[in-house]
Amino acid sequence: MAHLVAAFLNAKVWWPLFPLLLLLVIIALSAAIVSVVKGKAAKTDIVLQALALVCYLFTAVVAMASEGGTLSPHVHRLPSLVTQALLLAQLVRIWHRAGARSLRTLNLIAWGGILADTALHFLIKPE
Repeated sequence: MAHLVAAFLNAKVWWPLFPLLLLLVIIALSAAIVSVVKGKAAKTDIVLQALALVCYLFTAVVAMASEGGTLSPHVHRLPSLVTQALLLAQLVRIWHRAGARSLRTLNLIAWGGILADTALHFLIKPE
């Protein structure tokens, strides 16, 4: 049974999910920026969404650099936490706002993708 669990949590099995989660988060954050700009939202909303996307793109670049051995694999956690904090701040700002349902949904999708990425890092066993 332990061998089956070890095979199931093998990094080779789950590694393809990381780029898919990256794509999901980038699409959700990009769509959220389009939503706030087209919806003529407050400048604070535009700034928070843009910062969240830029910070997540920085997280992705740092994570790719850590895969190549250039950086420690743990370095990308800090910008990831900053991205999550920005998303939380935006969600708190817009939670009860009328007409912000799509923006809430996009931010929750992005946050869920980041959390799924984090969970995968803790679940899979490296080779």
